[in-house]
Amino acid sequence: MLSFSISWLCIRKMTHLYRKIFTTVLLQIFGSLLILGASLSIYAKPEMKPLPANIAEIGSAYYNFKVKEFETTDPNKTYRVWLGIPKTVQKTKDAYASVFMLDGNAAMSHLNEEILKSLYEKDAPVLVAIGYKTNLPFATAFRSLDYTPADLLTGKPAQDPRNPERMSGGSADFRNVILKDIAPWVEPNVKLDAQKRALWGHSYGGLFVLDSLLDGRYFSHFFAASPSLSWADERMMQKIRTVTLLVKEPQKHVLLMEGDLLTHTGTQQSANFDANSINKNREILSIFDQQGVEAKFLIYPNLKHGEVFKASLLDVHSNKLY
Repeated sequence: MLSFSISWLCIRKMTHLYRKIFTTVLLQIFGSLLILGASLSIYAKPEMKPLPANIAEIGSAYYNFKVKEFETTDPNKTYRVWLGIPKTVQKTKDAYASVFMLDGNAAMSHLNEEILKSLYEKDAPVLVAIGYKTNLPFATAFRSLDYTPADLLTGKPAQDPRNPERMSGGSADFRNVILKDIAPWVEPNVKLDAQKRALWGHSYGGLFVLDSLLDGRYFSHFFAASPSLSWADERMMQKIRTVTLLVKEPQKHVLLMEGDLLTHTGTQQSANFDANSINKNREILSIFDQQGVEAKFLIYPNLKHGEVFKASLLDVHSNKLY
C-alpha cells in the first residue's frame, strides 16, 4: 500500500512537472509569434500617422507653392496636388525641368527648406506632388487602384490580388487625370521643358512609372523606385515583355532604383519583398535598352523596400538625375 502511495505521488509530481514544461513551451511559442507578428507589421506596413505641416504650408524662401484639389466621380476620392515653382521663375522666361511625384502627401513630407535651397542654387526644377485629400502619408486603397495596370486579358480594373479588399488596375484612367487635368493646370503657371519632364514613383507607384513609359506620352524621364514587379503574377513584367514602346519622342530615359534586399531577413520584409527583384530589373533594363530607351539601374546597398522611398526621392532631387 505504501509503495502504491509513493508511486502515485511520483506520478502526480511528474504530471505537474510536465504541465509546467508544456505551459512554459506554449508561452515561449506564443511570445515568439507575438514578436514575429510585431516584426512583420513593422516591415510590412508603412507608418500611417497623420502628417505634420509640410514645407508648402510652412512657407519657403526659395519656392512658391500652390495647392489645388481635383474631384473625381468617387465622392470619397479627391486628388490634392502641390505645385512648387522656384522663385527664380520671376526673373526668366526659360522653360524649366519638372519632377512629378506620386504619393504626393508622403513625398512632400520629405522636402524641407534645406533641400529646396539646394535645388534653388542648381537650376531649380518645378515640383508637382500628386497626392490625395488626406492627412495620412498614403491613401492605400486609392493608390492600389490608380497605380497598377489593368488585367492583361480584360483590360479592366479588378480586385487587387494582393489585397482583395481593394480595387486595382486603374492606371490608364489615372494617367488621363494627370495628362488632361493636372498637367494643363500646371503649365499655364510655368513653362515646362518637354525634354526634362520627369515622373517618380515607388512600389505600386514604380509600376505606374513603368506603365507610363510604355504609354510613351508627355514624360521624358522615368524613375521607378522598387517597383512591385512580383505583384499580380508579375503582370508588369509580362506587359513589358510583350508591349513595344508606343511613342519615342521626346527621348526616353529610365532609371530603375532598387534596394539590395537582404535575403536572410526576407521573412521580415513587406508583401512586396521579392528576392529575385534585382534580376527582374536587369531584364527590364535589357528590354528597354533594345527599344532605344536610355536605361540605367541604381542599387541601394542594405536598403529594404520601404526605405528606398525616401532615398530614391532625395537622390532624384539632390543629384539632378533628370
